[in-house]
Amino acid sequence: MMTLYSVRISPFGRKIKVLLKELGLEDQVEVVAANTLEDPDFLLESNPLGKIPVLKTPDHGDISNSSLIARYLLEKSGAGAAVSGDWQALKLEALCDGALEAALLLVYRGRFEMTGGDVFFERQRDKVIRSLDRLEDMAPSFTTDGAPSIGEIGVVVLAEYLAFREPVGDWRQGRPQLSAFVDLVSQRPSFQATQPAG
Repeated sequence: MMTLYSVRISPFGRKIKVLLKELGLEDQVEVVAANTLEDPDFLLESNPLGKIPVLKTPDHGDISNSSLIARYLLEKSGAGAAVSGDWQALKLEALCDGALEAALLLVYRGRFEMTGGDVFFERQRDKVIRSLDRLEDMAPSFTTDGAPSIGEIGVVVLAEYLAFREPVGDWRQGRPQLSAFVDLVSQRPSFQATQPAG
């Protein structure tokens, strides 16, 4: 049995939970809530950065960083895994992860009432907007028949996090193809079961 440290509203943790369901591995993982603002000892012991998600594994110890956890789970599932982790999927995953990191900084600015740094935070907003525009251009090539790739999982997680927290306003405006993709794929049971809340 593996253990995943995460919280329901974490988009990076959600990416892993969706992946677990798509791979049929959710019954092999116990999810344990880890509030990063409290720096629980069990989390810091696994990841001194105090960040989630972290996956405790029987063969490779504690793995932090969602992209590394995804890589581990895809390798564990073998060559016939339902979810693609090829180079195109990994590049798409990296784009979505970068946009999520920028979006999180914008959310934290409001949540912790941070002042100053206007230029820095405007650059974070620009990163998210540029990423969304690129995803709109790419959307016609995304898979809508069968399991999404690890990158396409990242697309939906990013879009629904932006809708949940609204750090850049309405992400759908001017992006009909991306919106249509998200609307369709987000109906899969793996996404419906892991909706953010809080």
